This record gives sequence, structure tokens and C-alpha cells, in this order.
Amino acid sequence: MTGKVYLIGAGCGEADLITLKGLQKLLEADVVLYDSLVDENLIENLSQTVEKIYVGKRYNQKSMPQEKINELIVKYAKEGKTVVRLKGGDPYVFGRGSEEALELEKENILYELIPGISSAIAVPELAGIPVTHRQLSRNFTVLTGSSVGVDNDEKVTPIDYKALTKLGGTIVFLMGYHHIAEIMNNFLQAGMDENTSCAIISKGCTKEQTVLKGNIKNITEKAEKINLKAPIVIVIGECVKFDLKAYTNDNEQSQTTNNKNFKDLKIAVTGTNSFVQKLRSKIEQKKGKVIDWGFLDVVCSDELLPDFSEFNWIVFTSQNGIEQFFLKLKKEHKDVRLLSHLKFAVIGSGTAEKLLEYGFYADLIPSNFDSETLTKELLLKLKTDEKVLIFRAKEGSDLLINKLNDAKIEYLDFQLYELKENTEKKSIISALNIKSFDVDYLVFGSAKGVTTFFDNFKADFDNKIKIVCIGQKCAQALENYNVSEIIIADTYNIDGIIECLEKNQNKDSK
Repeated sequence: MTGKVYLIGAGCGEADLITLKGLQKLLEADVVLYDSLVDENLIENLSQTVEKIYVGKRYNQKSMPQEKINELIVKYAKEGKTVVRLKGGDPYVFGRGSEEALELEKENILYELIPGISSAIAVPELAGIPVTHRQLSRNFTVLTGSSVGVDNDEKVTPIDYKALTKLGGTIVFLMGYHHIAEIMNNFLQAGMDENTSCAIISKGCTKEQTVLKGNIKNITEKAEKINLKAPIVIVIGECVKFDLKAYTNDNEQSQTTNNKNFKDLKIAVTGTNSFVQKLRSKIEQKKGKVIDWGFLDVVCSDELLPDFSEFNWIVFTSQNGIEQFFLKLKKEHKDVRLLSHLKFAVIGSGTAEKLLEYGFYADLIPSNFDSETLTKELLLKLKTDEKVLIFRAKEGSDLLINKLNDAKIEYLDFQLYELKENTEKKSIISALNIKSFDVDYLVFGSAKGVTTFFDNFKADFDNKIKIVCIGQKCAQALENYNVSEIIIADTYNIDGIIECLEKNQNKDSK
């Protein structure tokens, strides 16, 4: 049976601007093909079972041809899958959604269009510029600043600038980053008053939004003096004079900000998707900006779980281990009541909280959240005839194993999962110039995260970036890479990293 395709507009800027229906259908997808302007949060929060395919296009950069994208959509739909084609803004506003819809009609494949909030309206709005205002601007015109010519080169879109000038109202250009000077010059040659108000909005509807105002005569020179980043929206007309920014609690907080606020900080995070998202939530609460440089996937072992009746203790050394254990328990149709006789030891408070989500309290949480303390305090509790079942990562620390051998304690070392590189996500990061992100801190949550990042991106790493580690083992892994400043969290969990960042900010502000 042929599947169904949803052409969904993700809205502009941040993830929470997608519509409820768009989000609902996105969460039901088997396959998601997404563009470069889609907020990464929408993709990263999808289930690991969803196939995620990046098909974004950027100006004059090598990208997947539209014909190939159409082929992929049709292919997956014909396999009976629910396919989402996720686009920034609205699918039919310079998004090639209509081309994809025509291809689906040609192949007799069911599809549904779910509109998105277009950047043509929302970006000016959230920059304080209404595109219409009674008696000032009764119409607005939206154009693309860049288009592909017959020679397949991207150029400024050919437009009748004289007619556009006579039309009046508000004029909005999308995708005009590389053609600002040409667009303004064309309006001047068409007879538009050089004092006509103009705004350029960079990275609209995000925490990195920048608004530059001027007129069509001087805006190009102003733009050249500052480092505006794509995407941009250009707005021309009298409505640009408005500054109708909403007054919210965020405004109040920015006026009473203290040195624990991460406002204006850019913090890159490596590791698994789960780790990145948990840290993102904490950092964004403090108004920081998170850059996702994580490309590690948690891959569960195919080995069947052992007979729990043989053991007295289960040891978990990570939250990933707990998540994979209970997923595997369910997959193998094993009842949680099989665990009722067991005691649980965990490596820290975060792991204990994760265990509690599944209805189990930890019997041992070490006084310091590291392998050494866990090992020491577990050995004090163990009786000589008790047997231990350890669930850990394939490349985890051998400290506990070695100490149990020394103490002649019976155990089973079950390597429950391993961390593997997500080649698709790595290729996306590789396509970017990571130096251009101007990052303040880089956070590592594991030694594996250190090695995978530097083995791939050492040449691009800016040594001025401060590095924050979750523990000593993580810091030791950095010794091989000659980095300048390493900060180690006092408490080896997410909250410890946040406290570490706060302390360092406090120190820098003195």
C-alpha cells in the first residue's frame, strides 16, 4: 500500500513557531526530508526510529537537486511509509513545495499541505515592523532576491523595479543576502526616493536576530560594516519606521540581568542527542545559545539480557544505559517484576532520577559522581556471596571490573550499548565552517565525545574556545589534543556543567 506525504511548513526561526497540526504529523512520520532553515530542535527531538534526510539548499553551495528530492519522496511513499517534507517558512512561498506536489499528483500519491508561518510576514513582525498599517501601507509585495538563471547560476531576480516603485506599500525580499547592493541600486535607478526607509533583518525569529535600519541609499554601506549572517529579510517602505517590539518578561529579565545569565553566550555541545537536548534546555532557560556539534548515536547490543535471578545487584553507569536497558526489557517481552529482588547502584544523581522514571529507587548513589567513588562504596556494601550485573557502554571504564576481580566478587559485565558516529549528522557539521559560529564554550559529556570530535574536527577547532568537561576521564582524553583551557565540572552531571559555566562567567565578570 502506498503511504502518504505531508508537505509541512516548519515556520520561521525557532521550533515553537511550527503549527500544532504540523508538529503532530511530524511526530507521526517514518521519514523526514528537511531543509537547512528548519530549527534543528524539530529534527533532534524525533524518535531514533525515524529516518532523517537532510536535503537543504544554500546559496551557490553543492546540494541535492530538486529532481532527486522528488525521487526520494516518491520512493519512500511507494514503500508504504508516512513521509514528511519539512520546509522552513511555508512550503509554497519560495519553497518549491508546489513542484513536489505536482510530482506527487503525477505519481498518484496521496499528500496533504500543512501551511507554515512565512518569514515574509513573521520576521518583520518580530523585529517590530508591521508589513501593513492603515493609511500608511495598504499592500505588501513579497519577492525572492535570488533566482537560478538559464545557465544554472544564482543571480539577483529580474524584476520591473519601476513598476514595483510605483506600486508603493511595503516591499519584502527573501533570500537577498548576496544581492543587497544590486537591489538597492536598482531601486535608485528606478526613481525611488533615496530616503525611503529600509531594514535588513538577520537570523529573524531567533535569539541571534539582528536588525539594521537605514534608507535605500545608505543601507548597503551600513550592512558592509557589520557581520550580518544569512538568512536575511529585506524590508522597504514607511512601515520600517515602526518599532513595535512586544514587551515581555524577557525584556524585564534583560534589564535586570545578573552575571549568572548566559545571555549572548554561544555554547557548543557534543555527545548524544539526549545529552545535547538536556543541556540545551538548561542553557536556553538562562538565555544562552546552544550550538549542536553532537553526532553520536546510542546503539543497543543485540545480545539477549541474562537471567536476573542469578544476581543481587544491578549497576548502571549512565542514563543512556538505563534507557537502553528498559527498551531492551520491553523488546524482549520481559516483565519488570523479574527485577523485584534486585538492588540498584547508579553512578550519580542524574542516573538515579532516570531510574526513578521507570519506578525504581537507587539503593546506592555514591557521594561523588564518578567511577572510582561508585566502585569504592559498592564494595563496602557487597557481601562476599553476592553477584553483580553491570550494564555499561562498550568503551566504558574498566575500573569497577578490575576492583571486583581483585575482591573476588562474581559479576557479569554486560556491554549494553555503544556510541557510534552518526555519519549523516557529521557530514552536515563538516559542511559548515565551525569557526564561523564564534563559540565561547565547548562542552564534552564523555571521553568518547572528545575523541570523536577532535578526530574529525581538530583542524577546524579554534583554540581560544574554553572547554568544559563532565569529569576527569573526559579531561584526560583531551590531553592528546593540546587544547589550551579545560574546565572540569565539580559535579559530574548536567547541573554540574551549568554550575561550572556560571562560576566561570562570574570569574570573567570580575
